[in-house]
Amino acid sequence: MIDWLRRLWGQPERLFVLIAVLQFPIRVALQFIARLPINGFEDLDIALHLVRGEGFSIGERGPTTAKGPIYPFFLALFLWLGGDPSYLWQPVIVQHLLLSWMPFIMYRLGSHIASPTIGKLAGLLFALHPSFLYYPTVLENTVLFIFFTALWGIGVYRLREKLSWGWLAFVGVWWGLMWIEKPMAFLPMAIGLIWVLPQRLLWRTVLVGFLPIFAWALRGYSTFGYFTWTKTYAGQHTFAVSWCFGIAVSPDYVVSDSLACAMDSLLRLPESVSGPAFEKLSREILTQQGLPKLVRRTLLQAAIFWWIVPRYWNDQSLKFWVVRKLPVILINTLFLIGTLYGLRFYPRLTLYVLMSSLVFTLFYALNQVANTRYRLDVEWLQLYVCAIAIEGVLRLRGDELPKET
Repeated sequence: MIDWLRRLWGQPERLFVLIAVLQFPIRVALQFIARLPINGFEDLDIALHLVRGEGFSIGERGPTTAKGPIYPFFLALFLWLGGDPSYLWQPVIVQHLLLSWMPFIMYRLGSHIASPTIGKLAGLLFALHPSFLYYPTVLENTVLFIFFTALWGIGVYRLREKLSWGWLAFVGVWWGLMWIEKPMAFLPMAIGLIWVLPQRLLWRTVLVGFLPIFAWALRGYSTFGYFTWTKTYAGQHTFAVSWCFGIAVSPDYVVSDSLACAMDSLLRLPESVSGPAFEKLSREILTQQGLPKLVRRTLLQAAIFWWIVPRYWNDQSLKFWVVRKLPVILINTLFLIGTLYGLRFYPRLTLYVLMSSLVFTLFYALNQVANTRYRLDVEWLQLYVCAIAIEGVLRLRGDELPKET
């Protein structure tokens, strides 16, 4: 048995294909046997409007920039094919399929950015991570972002090896879409492009990347009368709403009742009206709360981002411990060890992951940390530093990792 495992470890392509083939039916069986709840939010509402011919709109507010275009159109496809909006299991199955292949993608990308061993260890960590087993049931853009951004990383290296118009289009367009869909990812991805691509390819990629940004801006101008360069409404209202009771991380960071009532009324108005009003309201909150309190709140929310969001603090169920609390404790411990080891042996990769983690942490800490899934946006990347920790511990013990083929 040990010899067979060693041979399989030495054939990583077969190993991770086997993991994908075995993991997918296990995921699907768990989905239907356990009847895991499928949670849909604003993206599903927009998708329903798209299928009904009501445009890219949300609730009763009409046209929206609260969400990027990728995920609502993804859900709309399944609704158009006849999916039941009350239990939309088809996109969940697709999300399980994508994450079944993530260990393979993690291995391939890790081989480019560090070494085959780091790639294999990171791929195995992803395959064993229970949070990524559970979160495909959430109808938000997390799974698509993780899968296609990891694939984007491979595309960047493929593009460096050989100019391919297909990879150039994918790398450029996906990077540009991130400025709309998940803006905090735009800067780390830009640094990745500068890190990997030669200048002649870099400028081509940048030009392609700005195509979806300009298209989204023009759509905003024709719809609202002003250019919308990213998820404009989300940026205008998320910060303000995060100070409301029920979302605020502590009673110490709750706005006055008058401002809370003003927010509640604004949420019912068209975005063309409420967007600028939320921007003004955010400035009022800063004036009311003061810079020192904002700094304290930001530090608290940064710590929460690396732990558990407040509404789950009292969840002591075995399920939540297994799915989230224990993995977070293990990952944070390995990440610390991996950082110390990686700064010596894999400095560029380690600094890149640290920088990416800092950007995501700062973005969410300034806005809100109301959802557990926010950390997953960058946690898959942190698994590479965790893999460095495992490799380092094995070496410190004097053990030899299996030889690469």
